[in-house]
Amino acid sequence: MKTSINLKLLLGFIFIFNLQTVITNKQSSTLYAQDPDLFEHTWYFITGELEGEMFFQPPEEHNIEVNFSNDEIFLCYPSCDECYSNYVKITADSFTVSELESWIVLIGDCIPPQNDFIGVHNSVYFYNHENSKNPFTYTIEPVDDYQQLTITNVEGDWAVYNSVLLSTPNFNDTRFSIYPNPVKETLKISNDLNQTVTATIYDVSGKRLQSHALENSLSSIDVKALSAGLYFVFFENKAGERASKKFIKK
Repeated sequence: MKTSINLKLLLGFIFIFNLQTVITNKQSSTLYAQDPDLFEHTWYFITGELEGEMFFQPPEEHNIEVNFSNDEIFLCYPSCDECYSNYVKITADSFTVSELESWIVLIGDCIPPQNDFIGVHNSVYFYNHENSKNPFTYTIEPVDDYQQLTITNVEGDWAVYNSVLLSTPNFNDTRFSIYPNPVKETLKISNDLNQTVTATIYDVSGKRLQSHALENSLSSIDVKALSAGLYFVFFENKAGERASKKFIKK
C-alpha cells in the first residue's frame, strides 16, 4: 500500500513539474517573441533625430541599409561598401546591442561627407565605438503598401526606416545653377522651371540648416553665418521632384 501511495505521489509530482515547465516555456516564449517583419526586410533609412536635431540622408548619397538576424544587427552603407555587425538580444518590442562594435566588411573608402554622415547615424546606436545606447525599443507599422520601422534608444534619439527603397522623381540638375562657388556671403541660385521650388541646405552630416522658398528664376540666399566647409543644397517642387548641388563656403 505504501509503495502504491508513493508511486501516486511521484507521478503527481512529475505531472506538476511538467505542467510548470510548459507554463514557464510559454511565458519565456511570449517574453522573447519577436516580430517576424523585423527579419523579413532590408530597412532603408529615411530620417532621424540625434540630441534634439533632425538629420536626413545627404543628397546624392546611397541609402543606409539595416538588417536583423536572430542574434545580429547589420548597419550597412552601400556607397562605402561598409557594414557594421553587432550581436543583439531581441524581444517583442525592444533589443539590446552588444558593447563591442565591429567591422565585418571594409572594401571601399568614403569621401569625408559620407564618413561624417555614417558617424551621425551610428551615434543613434553607440556613444562611442564600445558603448551601446541600450536598451532600444522598436515599432513596425504599415504605411501604404510597405512597412515602417522606428528605432528609439535609451536617450530618446530615433531613426526611421522603410521596408522598400522609395524611388524619387528627379529634375535634371542642369536646370539649376549656383554661384559663386566657393561662396563667402551670398549664394545665388538660378533655374528655368517657372515654378516655386524649396531649397534646403544640409551640412555633410545630413543636418538641415536652412530652408527657403524660391519663387523667382533668380534668387539669393545669405550663407555668411555658415562655417567654412562643404554643403549640399537640395531642391524640391510640390510634385516631389528633386535635384541637388554642392557648394563650398569660404
